[in-house]
Amino acid sequence: MTPQRIAVVGPVACGKSTLAAAIAAHTGLPHVDLDQLFWGPGWTPVHTDTFASCVASVARSPRWIIDGNYGGQISETVLGHAQLAVWLDLPLRVCLPRLLRRSINRARSGQELFAGNQETWSHLIARDSILRWGPAHHHRHRRRWQQTLAHSAGGLRVVHIARSADLAPCLRGLGLLPVEEGACRSR
Repeated sequence: MTPQRIAVVGPVACGKSTLAAAIAAHTGLPHVDLDQLFWGPGWTPVHTDTFASCVASVARSPRWIIDGNYGGQISETVLGHAQLAVWLDLPLRVCLPRLLRRSINRARSGQELFAGNQETWSHLIARDSILRWGPAHHHRHRRRWQQTLAHSAGGLRVVHIARSADLAPCLRGLGLLPVEEGACRSR
C-alpha cells in the first residue's frame, strides 16, 4: 500500500521539492513545501509559533507529502506523523552545481518563489546568500538527518538515497513514481 504521509528531507538543492512534486503528481497526495509556510513577504520568516502551528496542522492531515530541510520541533512534528521518510543524502558535488544553476535561473527569470519573494542578483552575492549558506551547512545537515532519522520514533520507514542514479528505480519500486514504458518493475 502506498504511504499516505511522506516526508522528503535533505540538504539545500538536493531535489526535495522536485521529487515531492513528482510523487504528488503520481500519487495524488497534496504537496506542501515547508518554505512556503516559513517565508513571508520580503524574505521575512513568519513567527516561530505560527510556523510550528501551520506545520502541525498539515502534519495531522491524513494525506500529504511534505518537503523541507527544517530541524528541531518542525522535523519532529513532520516525522512524528509520517509513514515514510525519503532522505536525499546526495553529496555536495551534486548539490552545489544544482544550487548554482537553480539560483542563477531564478535570478535571471525573476521567478516568484514564496510570498512574492524572488532571488535577485543582489541576493546571490549577499553575505547570507543561499549560495554561501547551502554549501556551508551541507555536511552539518547531513549529520543532523543521519541522527534524526536513526532515532525517529514509531519505526518510521526511511528510504535513504545517496546516489542520484538510485532515486527513480527505488521510488518506482515503491509505487511512488510511474514505471517507465518498457521498464521492468522489481518486487
